Amino acid sequence: MKLGSLLAVDIFVRLGGTGEAAQGLGISQSAVIKALRQAEDEFGLSIATTIQGRLVPTPEAQSLVGRAQPLFSVLRRARHEADMIRVGMADRLRVATVPGLAHSILPPAITRTRRDLGEAAAVEIMFDHVREHLGAGEADLGISYGPMAAEEIEDVALGHSPLVCVLSRRHRHAGRTVLSRGDLEGERLISYGPDGVSASDSFQDALIGAGLAGRVAITVRHTDTACHLAREGVGIALVDGFVISSNLVEGLAALPLEQSPLVTAFAHYRRGSLLDRAARLLLAQLQERPAP
Repeated sequence: MKLGSLLAVDIFVRLGGTGEAAQGLGISQSAVIKALRQAEDEFGLSIATTIQGRLVPTPEAQSLVGRAQPLFSVLRRARHEADMIRVGMADRLRVATVPGLAHSILPPAITRTRRDLGEAAAVEIMFDHVREHLGAGEADLGISYGPMAAEEIEDVALGHSPLVCVLSRRHRHAGRTVLSRGDLEGERLISYGPDGVSASDSFQDALIGAGLAGRVAITVRHTDTACHLAREGVGIALVDGFVISSNLVEGLAALPLEQSPLVTAFAHYRRGSLLDRAARLLLAQLQERPAP
């Protein structure tokens, strides 16, 4: 079976339509349909069926992709690596991270690392599923609110930060120097939700410890979304204090939460793996970052 047909089946089932698959693969919709028909002939299964004039995956196709997910994951990775080689990024620093830290501690560390390498380092940043990216060898370094506490992964604490309340300068609390949990009574709170993957998450632990986890009204994945909502007066964003080092809070009030539990940022890498120079430099820059 041709690789293209397998990739077409995978993305067709995951995205749910031929148009979406065509966009994801960068080919025409007719080419996707042709690849699906070829796969049907090879597998002897019905892959696509027409419902209300639209081709959608059959239960057999969904079962196939679900049961053979490791194979399809390998195929997706092979295609991705081929794309990276084609654009000259075979030798790159691969970092898996969570959005909250990608907006704060990571950019300046990457900037300093590339400066130390004479601006020669190509970098690929992957979001979420940090443990999985590391375990599959798809990332050199991971950054999360961890720890992973996994036998095969080394955890390196990068620093601690209290929870911070980010609010519009027009908010009635904007002139304060610190906010208490009582000050947040009746306020609409914006914060990160659990990622549904990590076994441990110091940010969620801090929210729980502060008694605020059940009071978050709007959950987001990205820090910039939380800050933009706060800027528009939608509510108060509860983020980690690492964000103060970024420009996301420019024009906003960023006030520490009184007696806040601490959030810890961690770097991770596979035990027994040899980090190349770029990864070692980035880890060193992350460890040397100023305290929030």
